[in-house]
Amino acid sequence: MPPSIVITEPVPRWRVWAQFLLKALLLSLFCVASFYAGMRYQQLQPAGTQTATLSPAEPAPAPAQPQEAAAAPAAGAGPTEDLLAARSVEGLRVQSLRVMRDGSSAGQLLYEFELANGGRVFEGRYEFLFFGLQDGRPQQWAFPPEGQPTGGSFRMRVASYVKTSGRIQLPPGLQPQAVVLHLQEPAGLRASRGMVLTGAAGVPAPPQTGQQ
Repeated sequence: MPPSIVITEPVPRWRVWAQFLLKALLLSLFCVASFYAGMRYQQLQPAGTQTATLSPAEPAPAPAQPQEAAAAPAAGAGPTEDLLAARSVEGLRVQSLRVMRDGSSAGQLLYEFELANGGRVFEGRYEFLFFGLQDGRPQQWAFPPEGQPTGGSFRMRVASYVKTSGRIQLPPGLQPQAVVLHLQEPAGLRASRGMVLTGAAGVPAPPQTGQQ
């Protein structure tokens, strides 16, 4: 008996592509459904965890106060270390600063400072800003006082080095605790240096000498 031969017609190419695209579409839909199901689960999970950990017997802690508010200094506090620190712009620096009480005259201070300049010529004025107490209250006082005629005595020109000294008459009742020397130009502050007046009780303050 001769073998039977079955002849199948070839599958059209369009049908093969149609089946492939259908399978790809179903796979994409499955992936999208799985993705959204996972996102929905993650959104619901924290809420369930928070409900389980916070019970009525354990109230939620009060929010912490901002660190800036806790560390804020009291009003009228003295100068900070940053304000007393030496500043130098374009080579001009306060090399040394000395402020002490004048033992021969009540209410007067003696000052002496040295300026070294390694940059452009300084042409401006110098002034002192005092921090202290007056009638038991924090007080700031500038010398020379604003608006007081000085006749140019507080103006200076520094090419490389200058040493100067003078006297300061304090206002009645002012007890200075710290002082900052400012070197001002029309464009702004060029250099500064401060010191704590350890001689406020009559003992001369030690000289503040900068590093060479």
